[in-house]
Amino acid sequence: MLGMSTILVSNDDGYFAEGIAILREALRPLGRVISVAPDRDCSGISHKLSIHTPLRLREVGDDAYAVNGSPADCIHLAIHAVLDDQKPDVVISGINHGLNLGEDVAYSGTVAAAYEGFAQGIPSIAVSAGRSHGSFNFVGAAEVAVDFARKVIEGDPVFRQAVWNINVPHDPIRGVRYARLDNRSFKSSVVKRTDPRGQDYYWLGPYYPEFQRGEKTDYEAYQNGFISVTPLKVEMTHETILDRLLKTLPS
Repeated sequence: MLGMSTILVSNDDGYFAEGIAILREALRPLGRVISVAPDRDCSGISHKLSIHTPLRLREVGDDAYAVNGSPADCIHLAIHAVLDDQKPDVVISGINHGLNLGEDVAYSGTVAAAYEGFAQGIPSIAVSAGRSHGSFNFVGAAEVAVDFARKVIEGDPVFRQAVWNINVPHDPIRGVRYARLDNRSFKSSVVKRTDPRGQDYYWLGPYYPEFQRGEKTDYEAYQNGFISVTPLKVEMTHETILDRLLKTLPS
């Protein structure tokens, strides 16, 4: 029920990021907003869990906390430490500073936080904002996040059965398109350097995604000025191959 809901917010850009601050404010009319986010930039950290490192929870504002861990860690601490094992009505991760299109969802800490929420039985949304002329469309992305959160809280069964990955372009926005993830080749580089003691070290360099630009994909929708919305699932079994093997191999 609107106005009495508990909304958990996280991200991978850190508790201090502009995107999460704007998201928190936009969601307040829907209920109690609690944010639990990393205490540093965790972009690209994917679904890391800190099983060998103690985690510390630090209060940084009204219903706002920072964790010395990953976005996925934040979801666990939010549920078990902040909310005393009470699950929120919805998890919203973002607003990410940049896009999570195609295979980026496999690397994104923002999407991982939403995945972790969904794995814990909570409807979850990941929202990312595009940039134009140096600025991100945080306000537009927040409006979209509020709309989807409202659908979840009001009980729409469709919006409670998937992890929703949303990418919001800069204005002007032409509408919303539901689309599959684009396929692309992930091309990265490794930069080798030598420290003052003569020891080699390495930086993962910039990567240049090459999208296939297929029809009805999230990349195509975004490039044409539409909000791309993709329902994701946690189950990763390749059902087609499994069914083929089960039919052809002896039991």
